[in-house]
Amino acid sequence: MKTNIKEDIHQILKKYWGYDSFRPLQEEIITSVLDGTDTLALLPTGGGKSVCFQVPGILAGGTCLVISPLIALMNDQVQNLRKKGISAVAITSAMNYKEIEISLTNAALGHVQFLYVSPERLQNEEFKKKLSYLPITLIAVDEAHCISQWGYDFRPSYMKIAELRLYFNKVTFIALTASATKPVVEDIQIKLEFKNQKVFRQSFARKNLRYVVQEEENKINRLLKLISNIGGSGIVYVRNRKKTEELARVLKQNNVSALAYHAGLKYDDRQKIQQQWIENKLQVICATNAFGMGIDKPDVRFVVHLDLPETLEAYFQEAGRCGRDGKPAYATVFYSKADQLKLQDNFKYAFPEIQYIKQAYQAICNYYQVAVSSGEGWSFEFDIDRICNSYNLQAVLVYNSIKFLEKDNYLSLLDTGFEPAKVMMQASKEDIYEFQVKYPKYEPLIKTLLRSYGGLFENYVFINEKDLAYRSKTNTFTVIEYLQLLDKQKLLSYLPQTSLPKLIFLQDRVDAKFLEFNPENYFKLKELYLEKISAVIDYTNNNKLCRQVQLLMYFNEFNYSDCGYCDVCLAKKPKGFEKMKTKVKAAFKNGPMSLHELKDKMKSHSDEVWLAAFNELVDDGVLEEQEDVFHLRH
Repeated sequence: MKTNIKEDIHQILKKYWGYDSFRPLQEEIITSVLDGTDTLALLPTGGGKSVCFQVPGILAGGTCLVISPLIALMNDQVQNLRKKGISAVAITSAMNYKEIEISLTNAALGHVQFLYVSPERLQNEEFKKKLSYLPITLIAVDEAHCISQWGYDFRPSYMKIAELRLYFNKVTFIALTASATKPVVEDIQIKLEFKNQKVFRQSFARKNLRYVVQEEENKINRLLKLISNIGGSGIVYVRNRKKTEELARVLKQNNVSALAYHAGLKYDDRQKIQQQWIENKLQVICATNAFGMGIDKPDVRFVVHLDLPETLEAYFQEAGRCGRDGKPAYATVFYSKADQLKLQDNFKYAFPEIQYIKQAYQAICNYYQVAVSSGEGWSFEFDIDRICNSYNLQAVLVYNSIKFLEKDNYLSLLDTGFEPAKVMMQASKEDIYEFQVKYPKYEPLIKTLLRSYGGLFENYVFINEKDLAYRSKTNTFTVIEYLQLLDKQKLLSYLPQTSLPKLIFLQDRVDAKFLEFNPENYFKLKELYLEKISAVIDYTNNNKLCRQVQLLMYFNEFNYSDCGYCDVCLAKKPKGFEKMKTKVKAAFKNGPMSLHELKDKMKSHSDEVWLAAFNELVDDGVLEEQEDVFHLRH
């Protein structure tokens, strides 16, 4: 590697992130990318994946194209880059034609360093042609496991990514994921047409995590004890929205500050809850799996699953959100035999009969009045409850039917990330001034809008109607009403907050009886789903093999010894082990000592037991070595 490149990437890291050194493997991954090698980076949750494409993206100049599946995650990264003074834009299926054109024009003029795109957008041939005019110097594929049909979160739209090579045949690709089994790792490289195999895999071992699995009928009591014993902030995952609300209520009744977090909450409410938790004003988030992606809180002390996750990949990602500061943290599963049976029962809902999928498709088309041979590119706010009530269908079956319709490129369902409202000025400053003179009642709102938000004449800007109401001394209802009227007058373009997912027709509607599904894929996916459920159940049942070793074996790592801290390992430790740890710790209360001095103090105890206790205290950071002596950390 050229010395100047090494210096350059370290300067960029220091300038924008404030760090003096990279995390493990980051520098090697960045160097590989800058050498022009297609690269796959497998880094555990919290391993710093975004830096691996953002640093080379800055150094390469031009525009780095980032393909990411979640709009909320894209918006988070864009905002974080902008805070660092780096120009970034996200183009998503939640945007209108004008927004997209403005973003692409800015990128073509060289004003955008990072352009985030949802994979669904790449299914549009016209859009890909427009991308070809941009100065793209690097293509990053985030959450790359979504490209594999055998992965746990397959997204059919990812299959179109490799087509970008027709337009950017000399541009390097970097693919990133936090969890992928061996077949998925191989599949990612094949589907993205890697020119050569270059895989960087950081071990999935998290030495500071204490994995615990306990069969428990009274989960709430156990949870309350865990929160009381461990302290600090945590996440408790449950399966559905109703459970998050119920759990938060119970925790509050027991003097634990907790709030529910799920996709049904308003954007502003989700942001406030998240911020309170990040600032430690709130101890526990009771969440569905909608929470966690892109959130970097280092001091999470526990992640608890009260419902079994559907896959070990999902579990590993969610559990990995605790202990990112390197200090001990607990990843705990409380389960019952009924939970295992429920997970197996979910199988029948995950794979609706093909006839039911056709029925759901027809109902959706009829509800949105999409005629046969029309609809390609159309999008609608998707209210699943209304559709199910109108056609007497089950929401879970309709949702899973859409997953299969996505796989065969008929429809696509996007969580829009509950984007806040957006505004862009359409009239000139002179026309706006004349309008205010002619209609003075709009003047306070227009002036407040222009004072509160920059860049309104160049691009769409997120706004907050409540803040505007407060600043212009009126109410939110009036602000929304006036913005709608100003939109009709073409003075500005106002896009209200989106509160529902978006359903997009990827092709013209076909008659439901002519819907085609690949039966071989359907049955292979069924088989894979069963395997993944079985892996979760096996993990909870296996109390003979270290929990961390079980997880590592699932991800094809076989060279690790027992962690020493999980429930399985603790059960193997000799009686009185915890008491021995207390005795060893007490021995240091009068001051530092060498290992030889400690051995003398412990001569009445078994060497094997006190040494094991001593090593655990060192690993936990309770004891620290300085100049050949050990002392208690305070």
